[in-house]
Amino acid sequence: MAYYSIANPDQNWVTRSDSEGTHRNYIGYIQYSKLFADKHQVEIMAGASHEDSDVDGFNAGRSDFLNQDVWGLGLGSSATMSNNESGGHWTLRSGFSRLSYMFKNKYMLDANLRWDASSRFAPGHRWGFFPGVAVAWRLTEEPFARHLLAFDNLKLRASYGETGNQEGINLYDYLQLITIGRPWPLDRGYPFGQGGQDQPAFLSGMVSKIRTWETIATSNVGVDATMFSSKLDVTLDYFIKRNKDMLIPVAYPSLLGAVPPYSNAGELKTWGFETSLGWKGQVAGLQYSARVSLSDAKNKVVNYGGQDTYVLGLNYVRQGYPVNTYFGYVFDGLIRTQAELDAYKQLQGVPSDIGIGDAKYKDLNHDGKISLYGDTPGQDGDVVNLGSATPRFIYGMNLNLTWKSFDLGVFMQGVGNRTLIRTDDYSMPWSDWWRQPPLFYYGNTWNEDRPNAPYPRLSHGSIRYWNYQPSTLTAINAAYLRLKNLQIGYSLPEALTRRAGLSRARIYFSGFDLWETDQVPGGWDPEASANGFNYPFQRLYSVGADITF
Repeated sequence: MAYYSIANPDQNWVTRSDSEGTHRNYIGYIQYSKLFADKHQVEIMAGASHEDSDVDGFNAGRSDFLNQDVWGLGLGSSATMSNNESGGHWTLRSGFSRLSYMFKNKYMLDANLRWDASSRFAPGHRWGFFPGVAVAWRLTEEPFARHLLAFDNLKLRASYGETGNQEGINLYDYLQLITIGRPWPLDRGYPFGQGGQDQPAFLSGMVSKIRTWETIATSNVGVDATMFSSKLDVTLDYFIKRNKDMLIPVAYPSLLGAVPPYSNAGELKTWGFETSLGWKGQVAGLQYSARVSLSDAKNKVVNYGGQDTYVLGLNYVRQGYPVNTYFGYVFDGLIRTQAELDAYKQLQGVPSDIGIGDAKYKDLNHDGKISLYGDTPGQDGDVVNLGSATPRFIYGMNLNLTWKSFDLGVFMQGVGNRTLIRTDDYSMPWSDWWRQPPLFYYGNTWNEDRPNAPYPRLSHGSIRYWNYQPSTLTAINAAYLRLKNLQIGYSLPEALTRRAGLSRARIYFSGFDLWETDQVPGGWDPEASANGFNYPFQRLYSVGADITF
């Protein structure tokens, strides 16, 4: 392909590239199943798999072509020729087996074994062993439980299983590589001897030859029940998940002189529940079914290599706290009088250009300054946990109705709690002089005519970063309830469709994201990202027909 420089039209260059990728995946297994004595149902499976990928690429180029009618590489200047190659290879190998056993349709056992090997780890640390077991007991098959007439089915479940994770590990991280030359802009050699410079060499980064799989262990207990001639069904699960041997950065003394590799030194605990309840029935020709669901999960970074660093705003990881936790100051109102301003300026860490109408934050540790960290190592400063960006208490509701030829389907979905702090261009009004702030700021920022306004004064100066930094003022609860989908349909009478040569015809109206309720100001989509760079919110309407010949 030929290119031209916009700044210098006489400068031109040509590059030619070629790449090839091959992906192979082989799976084989055997399975045996048999019922013994009409009581014992046994199933055994064993297998193996191999998956690998090869990618190879090559490119070459030259510039300064004298003749621009023919773009053969050989016609360019040999003084500017270049070539390069790229490639990668990875392999996954696995062995797996499963044993299933059921006795009299009331006692059930499933046992799984997996052995996985990854080429991303050094030899000797490539294989991981991941077992799993699940048991269930159907109580309604027991003689002593037959008096439970309301239950059509009642089953208790418990399980434990482990899986492996290798995400975040590059293809050859266990190889110690050496880079020739120095990184730009210091790309120059060292003078050794007369008239020449020798290229330096340095380690591309420290490696670890003992890293291996991260193990995710999940425990679960649950119950399944159907009642009243299968009109009511209930499912409830409680789970605990531990990410063990997480690959994380570990703090070493600064005299190490290099960036240390990630190590299997972290642990994350997640626990929560999932439940759903459904009911279906019929009343005077109206058929209906409804289902509600609720789930929630909390997590905690149990171990992060002993590190306890954090920043103002969103923190992906901090030991002892949930993933994606916000930290910020406690908003203490606006400075509304000269006396308040004079008193607040006595604190260290307060901007020199602070004035009436600007924000105050609480000195929580009473050390005479507003700061992120305390004076004692490991001690927090004046920030608090403002909540997590991870949604909590996710719920949904489904309703389906059918009456004669009409049908109605409704799906609503919501989140009970999620913290949102706007970032980047929408973190404050007038983040840029030309950017129009959201509507909810209008008439709500302090000035002499609005001394009781809730938001700090407007400014193009640096004080605006102080006023609208992460705090209890800027943290928003992005909980919401939304009508995700509504569909109304009508099926044409059978006599009419038969006359038209159709077996069935239905017309319908469908709407998506038709309505919501939330407390997020400014018309912000509560499901959108914090930086606001998302596609404009839409409500979708459609009318259609389902026709079967």
